[in-house]
Amino acid sequence: KSFKAKHGHCNVPKKAGKLSDWVETQRTQYRLLQEGKPSNSTYDERIQKLESIGFQWSVRGSNEEVWESMFEELKSFKAKHGHCNVPKKAGKLSDWVETQRTQYRLLQEGKPSNSTYDERIQKLESIGFQWSLYDGSNEEVW
Repeated sequence: KSFKAKHGHCNVPKKAGKLSDWVETQRTQYRLLQEGKPSNSTYDERIQKLESIGFQWSVRGSNEEVWESMFEELKSFKAKHGHCNVPKKAGKLSDWVETQRTQYRLLQEGKPSNSTYDERIQKLESIGFQWSLYDGSNEEVW
């Protein structure tokens, strides 16, 4: 409550130490509860208290919304450049593209991947996304 009184919101920055750790735990427990997974505590009263002060359970939007937004950004990149090979210096989009490739590789190796990926794979492939930038000679193509 005192953070909100001082800052006018409940979006505690990660660098805020114990408070940001606590906030992250609340969001994680809420997400687990929403997914029907076991949560560490009975949450109804806590949820009501947090929501009464304007607590946001997600500050970035859902994972799906974020993914779709980045996919749209990649489509714009392709429209401008004619390909999906985003250079490493392209910041957020470059990081996101690398994450897609990593998740795909994990899936191909039979390792756990962070998301259900079939629909995402189809969407990425529909715009000509390359899963690897290597041509087999151990040299990066892009």
